[in-house]
Amino acid sequence: MQISYEQIYLDQSKSLKIESYNNKSQCNVVSWHLHPEYELVFIKSGKGSIQIDTHFENYTDGLLIFLGPNIPHMPFGNKQFNNNVEVVIQFPESFINEKLARFPEFDVITKYIKTSSSGIIFSPEIHKKLSPLFLKFSKQNNTEKLLNFIDILHQLSVTKEQRTVLKGKLSLDINKHSLERVSKVYQYINDHYDKEIRSETLAKQLGLTPNSFCRMFKAVTNRGFIDFLNEFRIKKAQEYFEHNDATISEVMYQCGFNDPSYFARQFKKYSGVSPTAYNDR
Repeated sequence: MQISYEQIYLDQSKSLKIESYNNKSQCNVVSWHLHPEYELVFIKSGKGSIQIDTHFENYTDGLLIFLGPNIPHMPFGNKQFNNNVEVVIQFPESFINEKLARFPEFDVITKYIKTSSSGIIFSPEIHKKLSPLFLKFSKQNNTEKLLNFIDILHQLSVTKEQRTVLKGKLSLDINKHSLERVSKVYQYINDHYDKEIRSETLAKQLGLTPNSFCRMFKAVTNRGFIDFLNEFRIKKAQEYFEHNDATISEVMYQCGFNDPSYFARQFKKYSGVSPTAYNDR
């Protein structure tokens, strides 16, 4: 089965991505995939199965699991109960190195996060104990969510009610060098999406020819570079419409587009509606 590279979008106003889902707003299903972000997943109830690399097991009454970067896995959620809740928290390495690491008081937490590289499953007791904290996220503002998340990390870092999922190295044949390259491409796009971005420029930075760069990117992400870039920019455009009182032209230029008709076509392709319809919602 081919592994997909999942692109995680981080809102410009947030340090990490925290999403709460229920039976009416379920997490987008991505099959066999990986991403360079850390991921903490809480599932309130229900039966399901998990597959992480070659490890497979069932859970019977919800799940609390923590994964490090670039660990191949299937989705964890289930649709068994109408009142089920799934909370997915994702954050990049920079959240640790540039934010948590600034506070020596978080040293235990930062060291603990690094241990998630082999995957961690928490006991039913810890799942039950922390359940109220995860269920609070859907009603919290950004500040409250961040503080709540730090509290959860602290409690996970001190509990012994946990076990490692993968006992050895990843068994799947994954080109980690290519993954590192794609992560650098993603970071570059995140920093420069409002400017002209050429595949030739990125290829040169990675020491590749343009053709080699495109082949490498396609092999890892299972999609073309321009497709990846345009979708990223459209996601940013949606953020601008939601958080700023800006005109369509202003948003277009802020997200790296300079042709109104091309921007409109790409916006409808990835959002399903025109920029005008989206902005008038």
